[in-house]
Amino acid sequence: MKNVVKRTAISISLFGETAVGKTNICSTFLGLEFREQHLATIGIEKMISEIVIDSGEKLKIKLWDTAGQERFKSISVKNLRYSQGAVVVFDLTKQESFDKVTDWLKRIREITPNMPIGLFGNKSDLKDLRVVKQEDIDELCKKEKLEYFETSAKLNTGIKEGFTKVATMGFNQDIPEQNKGKKLKDIQMKDKKKKC
Repeated sequence: MKNVVKRTAISISLFGETAVGKTNICSTFLGLEFREQHLATIGIEKMISEIVIDSGEKLKIKLWDTAGQERFKSISVKNLRYSQGAVVVFDLTKQESFDKVTDWLKRIREITPNMPIGLFGNKSDLKDLRVVKQEDIDELCKKEKLEYFETSAKLNTGIKEGFTKVATMGFNQDIPEQNKGKKLKDIQMKDKKKKC
């Protein structure tokens, strides 16, 4: 049996259509101000904090907030090579954003088939404007084996629980002993050479 070491940091990439609230989710998690006005993310933004996962371990968490615009989608998904978890976000008040979730899942799994993925249904505070049906969410989660969290960046609900769950799943994917102390990029380059 190979010796393994546990991670001390976790990187989680956020995906989803534009204006679903990815940036506000990250900002709220970090204790920053919620913005009512939408400002589109250009490319990828990194945010760093700490998180305590289910086992009680304290980890550094890096959140990669990715752009949802079509012209940035290929760049955003490529960032998965540096992540140990992913979160797909949709807007509970916009059916189209939910319909696009399967496309995001396909893109993610083409690059990282075993990536732990959480699904965030955001803007749960806008109850009167909700259009996405709970039965459709339940069906999707069952089919795709997703952990689901209903979130509100404005009220700061469901976000910590969601990131904690995804980080815990990523943490439980062990790193081989020979990779201890190496940068993730170096490990991936080594693996890539082996496959050639």
